[in-house]
Amino acid sequence: MYFSRKTEFSWPRLIIHSCRLFLPAVFLLLQLQAQAADAPEVQAEELLKAGQTLVVKKHYLEALDLLEEARDLLDTSGMKHSGTYSDVLFDLAQTKIKGRLYQGFPAYYVKSALEDVQAANKLRERLAEVLPQKLAEGYYLEGYIQKKFFMRNDIAVKSFLKAVNIDPGSIAAKRELSELIAEDKNK
Repeated sequence: MYFSRKTEFSWPRLIIHSCRLFLPAVFLLLQLQAQAADAPEVQAEELLKAGQTLVVKKHYLEALDLLEEARDLLDTSGMKHSGTYSDVLFDLAQTKIKGRLYQGFPAYYVKSALEDVQAANKLRERLAEVLPQKLAEGYYLEGYIQKKFFMRNDIAVKSFLKAVNIDPGSIAAKRELSELIAEDKNK
């Protein structure tokens, strides 16, 4: 005989050994499931960063492709109420305006940029984790679009005022606001 001592069957030992084997597998599955749930947001953040890099290089059309892909990815995954989604919308708007100003993008990009930045601003107002500077820059861009492209100075003033009230250090919004107020006084 190979075993000199007699082994006895014990339920508690079986349960302990089973737990040692199966608990790590269960934890691994839970981690993989959590990572899969975060995957669309992580992918969207990567697309956002790549799009931002292309904007810096003045490749606006290619940047728009990546930013729209990020937006669509967040749309289909049901993450339309996240900070990443608002950042993507803001960057889409900003890129469309830069494309219009510096590369002659068609005029319809301006209207869709206004819609994007307005949606980003509404979302950022509801999100607790958004920095005031981000919300202020959104209102600044909205005011800039209203002033520069639609000549709606009264609406632009409201947007610039919101930006300054949210972030008193917003120099660009203060400058635009003072220009509009000076123009209004000269009329």
